[in-house]
Amino acid sequence: MTAFNHIRTAGAAALIAFASPIGAALAAEQGGGVGMPQLDPSSFPSQLFWLVVSFLVLFLLMWKVALPRVGEVIEQRQQKVSADLERAEKLKEEVEQVTAEYEKLLSEARASAQEEFRRTQDQLKTEYDNRIARHDTELSAMISEAEGRIADARKDAMAELQNVAEEIAAESVAKLTGNKPEGAAVKKAVQSAAKEA
Repeated sequence: MTAFNHIRTAGAAALIAFASPIGAALAAEQGGGVGMPQLDPSSFPSQLFWLVVSFLVLFLLMWKVALPRVGEVIEQRQQKVSADLERAEKLKEEVEQVTAEYEKLLSEARASAQEEFRRTQDQLKTEYDNRIARHDTELSAMISEAEGRIADARKDAMAELQNVAEEIAAESVAKLTGNKPEGAAVKKAVQSAAKEA
């Protein structure tokens, strides 16, 4: 039985308790008509009796039925509120824990990305330095080879130039003197003139 049904039953009992003296008073008024039955001093003891009985019945119903039920409802609500607050606190702690783990993972990811970037940058720099060194080596080899070819060409050109100079000198001496000079003397004279120049 719910508290409302208990209160309704108590209310009905109280009405019945109040109704019996009032009904008697109304019957007396209709029969003899003294006035308001509540003000009739002869009915005061019965009215006081029923007032005390009704008060006690209502008091007992409230004390034993209605108030314990209201107390139970208040306690249940308090327990529910406490459970909800505990659950909210646990959820808050879980959210804080998840947030801390997320921040940790994020910082680890950032550190890993920076490390990977640094490693890639170092690797690219090493590859760049290696390529520069390889190109410098190749370029030095090409320059040495070109210098060797130039030296050979110059040597050949100088030898050819000496031969041409010897021929020109021999022909010039032959035209001027009419005698053809010896090859060794012409060669020696050209080499001596080249050293002086």
